[in-house]
Amino acid sequence: MSRNSTDAELQDLLRSDDKEALETIYVQYKNEFLNYAKKYGLDTYNATDIYQDAIIAMHHNFVNSGLVLTSSTIKTYLFGIGKFKILKKLKEAQKTLNVEIEEKEYAEITIEETTPSERSIALSAHLDTISESCRKVLELFYYRNLTVEEIVQLTEYKDGNTVRSHKSRCLKRLKTLFKKV
Repeated sequence: MSRNSTDAELQDLLRSDDKEALETIYVQYKNEFLNYAKKYGLDTYNATDIYQDAIIAMHHNFVNSGLVLTSSTIKTYLFGIGKFKILKKLKEAQKTLNVEIEEKEYAEITIEETTPSERSIALSAHLDTISESCRKVLELFYYRNLTVEEIVQLTEYKDGNTVRSHKSRCLKRLKTLFKKV
């Protein structure tokens, strides 16, 4: 296999699973790809590993899918696969970096009580007895931490004063339910 074979001839040989054509491509573009990968901060070991994976993927696409490149060269296609694999590797490395944390930074937390308190159970029961609109306003304000203005936008209340007064009435209703117990 000569190094001066045209791209179309190399594609034909790759589709026919010619190992010499694959070797020619491997040798021809390896150093150039390794230099390309250095732009992304990869060391030679990882760049070589990615290059080999890209070669395998390219070979697989030619042999198994009968790939025909009409708008790009083998080199462009190979480097495109390689770039995708480089970016994937960098993304995985970034995730790994974010996850690696020394244990010394955190104190161990023990949870003493896993069952809800009587007060929590009572609150839940009382919330079931108040109106749907009260429950919704209290949930939006206290559980979801929305502002009064945000609640106006999400609901059918005309302004913030209406929401404030409704919230106040709902809290009074809950307090009276707690006092009865």
